[in-house]
Amino acid sequence: IGRGSMGVVYQAEDPNLDLLVALKVLRRDRLSNEAFVRRFLAEAKALGRLDHPNIVRVYNVDRDGDSVYIAMEFIEGEPLSSVVRERPFSPQSLADFGASVAEALDSAHRRGIVHRDVKPSNILLKADGGFKITDFGIAHIEDPSAPEQTQAGEILGTPAYMSPEQVLGRTVDGRS
Repeated sequence: IGRGSMGVVYQAEDPNLDLLVALKVLRRDRLSNEAFVRRFLAEAKALGRLDHPNIVRVYNVDRDGDSVYIAMEFIEGEPLSSVVRERPFSPQSLADFGASVAEALDSAHRRGIVHRDVKPSNILLKADGGFKITDFGIAHIEDPSAPEQTQAGEILGTPAYMSPEQVLGRTVDGRS
């Protein structure tokens, strides 16, 4: 159902929970790079710590042979990037939506997680009008006990949506 720089996302069924899930599998060409594996597992750890109705939930993370994967909540919806091309938002609904996204991101920030790749394609709009923020694959996680995941000066994110701090390879926080 999706493909990115770190992995491929499949719709799958968890037979133990009798539940549809989104299964994000690390790309095989990334398995030989331990930094990518650590970053991928850090995404699962970051998401597993979050409990917010507008942030996708993680159910499991595991390795199975040569596969590393995250089982997440399956969201039936469309990326905001597709929806905005089909229908305009009124200024008031846009302001309300922006405030709701900011509140969800603030919830992550209070838990030491900065998304670093917030963009319309990483926000899924559900049929009921709700939304979910997805793809924390390059999140910055404040964890003093963990080794540094990002090298100084390393630039991560989608250029058109990056803060000036990200573009310059500087430290980011929730304000970014």
